[in-house]
Amino acid sequence: MDIEEVEFESEDEETDSRADSAAMSLVKQMITLSAGVLALSATFLEKISSLPIWLLLILALAWLALMLSVFGGIQTLSIIVKSRLNRDDNWSKDSGRRFAQLSKYGFLVGIGLFAIFAFCLFRTTKSAPGHSTPAEQSQPS
Repeated sequence: MDIEEVEFESEDEETDSRADSAAMSLVKQMITLSAGVLALSATFLEKISSLPIWLLLILALAWLALMLSVFGGIQTLSIIVKSRLNRDDNWSKDSGRRFAQLSKYGFLVGIGLFAIFAFCLFRTTKSAPGHSTPAEQSQPS
């Protein structure tokens, strides 16, 4: 092995390390955002418990997708760390790839369903008789 081959291997390892770091950063962001949406929406659960069942079903599906995203993200991080410790860059194959996809698609579906829930909630409460918005309640008669 000559010096040029050693330099090339070093550059490949550095590139792989940066790619792993970027992947870890992205997965951490998805975990954080998914957990944040779960926590914030659960905070207001008592206020939305009287909503129609179809609307609660949309919220439940969003939560399920977001929980799958968190689970997939945690598993992906674990696999990346394990591959770094073993100096093995094959984390993005097999189970690592599947868990990363679960995290990504769970996040996208969960956020999409939550946006649909929020829009339907807005439309339902706006069109329901006897409901007024907080701005309407604070205006003097």
